[in-house]
Amino acid sequence: MDFQNSLAPYLPEEEIQDLLKAIKEGKVTHCLLINTDKITDEVFVKRYPNVRKHPFVEHAYYYEKEEYDFGSSLYYLAGVYSIQDASAMMVNYFLKPEEDDVILDMCAAPGGKSIGASIAMNGKGCIISNDISYPRAKEMSQNVERMGRGNIVVSSTDFVFSYVHFGDTFDKIILDAPCSGSAMMRKNEAAEADWKYSKVKANAKRQSELLELAYSMLKPGGTIAYSTCSFSYEEDEAVVLAFKEKHKEIEIVPLPEHPSFYRTDALKEAVRLHPNHFEGEGQFICLLRKPGSSLKTKKTVISNDRYKLFCQDYGIEERSNELRRDKFYSLYQHFDVSHLNILRYGVKLFEMRDSGIFIPDHHLAAYLNVSYSVKITEEEAKAYIYGNTFPMDKEDGFYIVSYDNVNLGFVKVTQGIAKNHYPKSCIVMAKQRKIFGD
Repeated sequence: MDFQNSLAPYLPEEEIQDLLKAIKEGKVTHCLLINTDKITDEVFVKRYPNVRKHPFVEHAYYYEKEEYDFGSSLYYLAGVYSIQDASAMMVNYFLKPEEDDVILDMCAAPGGKSIGASIAMNGKGCIISNDISYPRAKEMSQNVERMGRGNIVVSSTDFVFSYVHFGDTFDKIILDAPCSGSAMMRKNEAAEADWKYSKVKANAKRQSELLELAYSMLKPGGTIAYSTCSFSYEEDEAVVLAFKEKHKEIEIVPLPEHPSFYRTDALKEAVRLHPNHFEGEGQFICLLRKPGSSLKTKKTVISNDRYKLFCQDYGIEERSNELRRDKFYSLYQHFDVSHLNILRYGVKLFEMRDSGIFIPDHHLAAYLNVSYSVKITEEEAKAYIYGNTFPMDKEDGFYIVSYDNVNLGFVKVTQGIAKNHYPKSCIVMAKQRKIFGD
């Protein structure tokens, strides 16, 4: 069965034709979410006056890639914004993460929804950002570092084996389930060629299993945001309705009405963001609420007094600052990760070398504001992001350097020379994307 015929039992013919036309002929949308820890909306819009506000999501803007190539900007490397699909952003819009939430993002890579939730939570609470694929989780960890987020734990865990340790743990769960990806067809021709109805059916089975795992880890009164980037009923409404049949106690939360939100008669509470109605690539979103109520997780911190002065120097003494395998991390609040395979526990602060020297981490520079930095010139900034040294009239030691009001990273000054501590992956990206137009 081909894609068009697979839609026929569930969507009106006119809607199918309009959807197919939007996929085949419509223009790919581009959108980003600004990092409010690094820039204000006013400054951003003044610098890029032709961006357009997202109709629902705060701090989000559409742009034309031909005019603003945001992916090849120093601001991108510095984590000033996160490039995300406008439709995918709507998951957090409906879920409404709060500052005191403990959230699980089950299938999180590359991390856009976790980063969006982190910004909405003002860096407070705690987010477990997980992906079963270690390479994808590693990429996500780099994105979390680049954006300087301080309340995210990055994990690569299969919850089939560890869900029992997290019963009734999370206030909210984001389940952006692996799917056939038909909403990716417009911006990725390979997605259309790769689409098979057999994959839709196989994914639906896996999605149902993940939803069961999520439900077991959700607190009473908590909410799951179930979403896919698929237009297939089998992966969307059918998964939710089967789950509701099994768990009759669960509430399907009615999402608000809007002319750009498409709904099927089978599940009117949920929303489909079809590109022929909504300016985005597409998303299915449904909220499921577990009955009952429970208290929010009380914030606890673990303070390592050995590094108390270090924490005071950077204003992080009120956070949970913990040593793990000779690496020092800072999370807004403590979370027990003994049953998670973690890659990052909040902000990585430093590594301890055998010589007893602290090597501060790039994530700390990305997390802190510019008041902790030394301003450098454009020429010095260019040298820095390309991995080179430059003169600096400072005493020997580590310093955060900034340019254009954003932190770039650490240098180590030795005898008047600033030696580069920019991550190699960022240097490669800077060269590939020709930052500064070179």
